[in-house]
Amino acid sequence: MNKVFLLSLFILFSGFSIAQDLSAFTDQNNRLYKFDKGVVTQIYYQPTRELHIENQYICFVDSKGDVYVDFYGQKTRVAQTYNKIYDTDNLLVVQTATVLRAFDQGVKHVLTSTARSVAVGDSLVVWQDNIGGYLKYYYQDEVKEVAMVVGNYPLMPNEVGSNVFVYRDNAGNNSVFWHGRFTNLVSTNRPVNFQTGQDVVAFNDPQSGTFAAFDNGYMVDVEPQHALRYSCGDNFIYYMDASETHKVFREEETMELGFDLQNVNVTDSMVIFQDVGITKIWYQMELYQIFNTTVKNYQADNGIVAYNNQWGGVSAFVRGKEIDITRSKVQTWELHGNTIVMRMGPSSFWVWWNGKIYEF
Repeated sequence: MNKVFLLSLFILFSGFSIAQDLSAFTDQNNRLYKFDKGVVTQIYYQPTRELHIENQYICFVDSKGDVYVDFYGQKTRVAQTYNKIYDTDNLLVVQTATVLRAFDQGVKHVLTSTARSVAVGDSLVVWQDNIGGYLKYYYQDEVKEVAMVVGNYPLMPNEVGSNVFVYRDNAGNNSVFWHGRFTNLVSTNRPVNFQTGQDVVAFNDPQSGTFAAFDNGYMVDVEPQHALRYSCGDNFIYYMDASETHKVFREEETMELGFDLQNVNVTDSMVIFQDVGITKIWYQMELYQIFNTTVKNYQADNGIVAYNNQWGGVSAFVRGKEIDITRSKVQTWELHGNTIVMRMGPSSFWVWWNGKIYEF
């Protein structure tokens, strides 16, 4: 495949793709508090069943089982009862039996009342409808049909990314949806393992024998031979080539990570791994090393890797810099987006955000 330009405390969190300044925590009396850019506000007074925090909203399930969303201080009930909640960087999707609802930029949408299977990305929702078997998607406030499918259409999690999804028709044509249009990837009746990320799709091309990718509107051969394994993040592709070299491909540039790496973890904008017992982090085509400690039980999001330090506190790699958040002993903590919430005692919470610690 040649390169072608295509015309075309109980603390729970969720993440920000660019910057998350929202957090939340529940105190010893089960009261729910919202942290928003240094300001703490109580938003619910009874125990919650679930809590989801994303770019601009906080979603919680109240004591009765109703699903609410706090969006810029306005509380809205999205659904009464639910079977599953899908939270992404930008969309909140709630499924109640076969009814599918979406909360998008402050607006509620009923997508369908007959959903069969569902997959959700940051900007899109894909599902098969029970009526007629139609495969449909929601994107930018519109619901559109892809095709009528006889039987069940399996929506594989690895084939639905943040802003892309792969569609296979009965004739063996595989295409990718991206920015409102479909582009052909490969036509074959052989099974193909697609891996999707934010705006990228990676796969071993059974026709050309290459390791190929769709990358922000371009088709490109990443390697002349099939990759041994691969995974996608936010606009980059991690893979092991035929010589067992670990590599990252980003914006038509390839970088080697090394050989015999252990515990490789691809997460949003980073690749985290162990190299001869040393924790290393790939971030934006640079390779960093965590010094003086073995990083275990870390949490990673939005260019930040947080972990327990030797004093029982929390340290973090923050987009290229290694810092101590606190050396004070922390009971529990959790990272998402740009915030780290730390429970210091039964009624004492610290929130690290924007380089500062806020105590409550």
